[in-house]
Amino acid sequence: MSLLKKNQLDINLALPIFPEVEVTLLDSNPNAKKAKTGLLKLTWAGESDTEEVVFEVALGEYVQQFVQEFKAAKAVAVNEGQVTAGATHAWISNYINKQPISIVATPEMTPVENYFRQLNNVQNIDAPENLMDTYMARSAFEYNPQTLKSVKEEWIAKQLEIKKSEFTEPRTLTLLCGSWNVNGRTPKENLAPWLIPNEHPELPDVYAVGFQELDLSAEAFVFNESNREAMWCAMIEDCINLDKVYTKVKSKQLVGMLLCVYVKTVHIPHIRNVQAVVTGTGIMGMMGNKGGVAIRFRLFDTDLCFVNSHLASDSGRCDRRNQDYQEVVKRTLFTMPNGPPFTIFDHEYVWFFFSPDSFFGLFCLFVALLLTVGGRHSLVFWVGDLNYRIPLPDSEVKSLVKARDYQKLLKYDELTVERNAKHVFVGFEEGPIDFYPTYKFDVGTDTFDSSEKQRTPAWCDRVLWKGAGVKQRTYTGHMVFRTSDHKPVSSLVDFAVQVVQPKRFAEVRQQIVREMDKMENECRPDAVISTNLAKFPDVKFMTRYTQSIVIENSGQVILQFRFIPKLDEKKFCKPWLRINPPVGMIVPGEKATVELMLMVDATTAASLNTGEERLEDILILHLENGKDYFVSITGNFLRTCFCTPLVTLVNTLRPVRDLTQPAAASSSSDRRTKSQPPQPNLIDFGESASTPAAPTSKPEEPKKLHIPKELWRMVDFLFTYGLDEDNLFATSGNEQSMELIRECLDTGLPFETMPDAVHSISECLIRFLEALPDPVIPFVHYQRCLDSNSNYTLCKQVSCCERGFLFFFFFCSRGCYYCVGLTQRFVCWWLLPQVLTQLPSEHYNLFVYLMAFLREVLSHAVTNGLSAEKLALLFSAVLLRPGPDKTRDAASTKKASNFIYHFLLNDEEPQFAS
Repeated sequence: MSLLKKNQLDINLALPIFPEVEVTLLDSNPNAKKAKTGLLKLTWAGESDTEEVVFEVALGEYVQQFVQEFKAAKAVAVNEGQVTAGATHAWISNYINKQPISIVATPEMTPVENYFRQLNNVQNIDAPENLMDTYMARSAFEYNPQTLKSVKEEWIAKQLEIKKSEFTEPRTLTLLCGSWNVNGRTPKENLAPWLIPNEHPELPDVYAVGFQELDLSAEAFVFNESNREAMWCAMIEDCINLDKVYTKVKSKQLVGMLLCVYVKTVHIPHIRNVQAVVTGTGIMGMMGNKGGVAIRFRLFDTDLCFVNSHLASDSGRCDRRNQDYQEVVKRTLFTMPNGPPFTIFDHEYVWFFFSPDSFFGLFCLFVALLLTVGGRHSLVFWVGDLNYRIPLPDSEVKSLVKARDYQKLLKYDELTVERNAKHVFVGFEEGPIDFYPTYKFDVGTDTFDSSEKQRTPAWCDRVLWKGAGVKQRTYTGHMVFRTSDHKPVSSLVDFAVQVVQPKRFAEVRQQIVREMDKMENECRPDAVISTNLAKFPDVKFMTRYTQSIVIENSGQVILQFRFIPKLDEKKFCKPWLRINPPVGMIVPGEKATVELMLMVDATTAASLNTGEERLEDILILHLENGKDYFVSITGNFLRTCFCTPLVTLVNTLRPVRDLTQPAAASSSSDRRTKSQPPQPNLIDFGESASTPAAPTSKPEEPKKLHIPKELWRMVDFLFTYGLDEDNLFATSGNEQSMELIRECLDTGLPFETMPDAVHSISECLIRFLEALPDPVIPFVHYQRCLDSNSNYTLCKQVSCCERGFLFFFFFCSRGCYYCVGLTQRFVCWWLLPQVLTQLPSEHYNLFVYLMAFLREVLSHAVTNGLSAEKLALLFSAVLLRPGPDKTRDAASTKKASNFIYHFLLNDEEPQFAS
């Protein structure tokens, strides 16, 4: 038996998958309580005897994915009766020789399928799970002539997409969408009444099943190590008879949300471009108890997207639910090779333009506009616990439900109202609701909530769709299920996919090529650029700015353009700038608009704050077979306290914005009188919260603050107004409010009345700590803190009596951040942790201050719903971070959480094992 180690990555064996091959997962160490590695054995019948190969693998998600993909491929082999006789498998030479893979048409692959597979070949990949609110500041588009498609071929492909109705025919398939909030319960009931439509004997072609609140444990919130996914997938597969009929295309989990998509095995060869993305709308996108999971793929020649979401709960929070929906739409980003990311509803990038002077040009322009309205995905199906409520008295709602007067209730249904106002789910459709509200029931019964809260019944669980050609058969709730406080819902629909007709496809493609050749000649292209200078005045942190450049084809030939990098550079623009589109084609006499999108985020603000970098760049616009044009980019970045080092903040008495502006500027006179000294404009969050507190006497200005004044303002606000706020530090803030808060912190202005002030300031506090160039516990101490996480004495030597001094220190420092140093000197000798004593003073002071504040937060756990475990998980991610360009695995995350946990509850052992 040959044993291949996991570090031997060279392919020396190619095993075709056929009906007789078997796969087995063995335990490499049966005596271990929890095995970390296993043996993956593949067995098949050889020429003379049974042959096998064994791999040593690390147990985890990837092994499960391999086994699932193996079973799926074997199911295809069994279904299609493929054998290995006479097979050469010459394709494997591409791997062995390390050459790029080229797809060669096979007898089973039609010419048109072969063309589209080459055109749209994308691996099964998972998009990054923690994308920022915008993707513009990520790595800029890299110019690679070897991998970038020919603009001409791209143009042909776009023309084919526009004209695909001329060479495709619709085929009707059936889809069942389901959604169930399982309230953290494990599966106990047979899912057949939910997933098998009795009134329609023919099983659906596609299943899209979404769950919410799959796992409510603290570990699942951050580590995403729940085993509930496997249990529920097994329940689905047992119900729909997976081994004989269906193959799982993809399943994806985000904390409590799980989305599973199954397709009949006969359709698997016609699926490609499978991607899955998760988007958490909790604070930092980390506490992903709310958010969405999306799976997309192309079935035949139709792009489908399925979304499962769990929006903000509780009555009276309709605006928060709307914001969660918008966040999922905006931050769910899919990727394609050599192209920009795109969202659920992004339009196709029209990188070509037609002259309206001819019938052909008018036709293409008209169809292109129709395509743009439709977006990249032809069909989007959205399921989930959307949590929209009915804002009527509980007794009135129950009376109308008892009378089955659903139409009157739906007039007040928040989702119906918001859709009609075009605030959310614009363009979506939903079938008629003629079933009981699905929320909230006493667990194990069909009785509406009889607890003290008496939650009003509502249709929280919904199924909607967007796109043409969808016809709903049934839409119902399933009262027979009593495992959860929600009832599951299902929607059975017919939908149309487009199937390519090879002969007609070849004719249309030839027509497109002839039209393009007719427009080309030997002349050099020429263009007129609307401007060679783009100025962005007063750029603020985390704010998006857009300007446009218009390119006009003033020549007689098709103009192909692209932005290219400068000499010895790989990227054609700075990371704070994004260009859309970066390449394109323009017909003579027409124009193209190029958008320049600028945003400074945490990855780029630090160097701009220090002046090491400036908002300046030069773009090179290259015309194929023509000349180059140069476009200058310039902007004025307004300095921010975010991404500023602690040592700078504690040595800065004035607002950071004043450091980059003349003291005598007229704008400064609006904030303070000339007679006042240049001190930080802090406020008293008591009765006069709208105006700064006037000092009775001029205090002696210290040379150095002990904590940043900006952080003190946020903590003091939360201490005054937020300790009893439900879901504190677990609910994301309002974007407009957070922008206003950042401006107040940077300028010294007082906080104003704003929506969701507590949650917005709590997220700003987390973002502030996350954006520090060197975290509160500096990078150099990261590993030592992890090593000491399991040793209580090494982490902290504070007794119960000492904890009282710690609270005394925090309360004394509330009145003014100048007082922090006085109390700090008194209790400093009580706090002598063996790790923290080596920290710089500003880091040490801030750490102690934050721990005192978080302990006070925990003292209100009954009202705010927080626990030491959740706070440790959240704040360890921002206070204790690995170095730049380094990642942290689950084990390190647990160790960091343990370390913080010791300082939150020093009289209890941490509940996370290292």
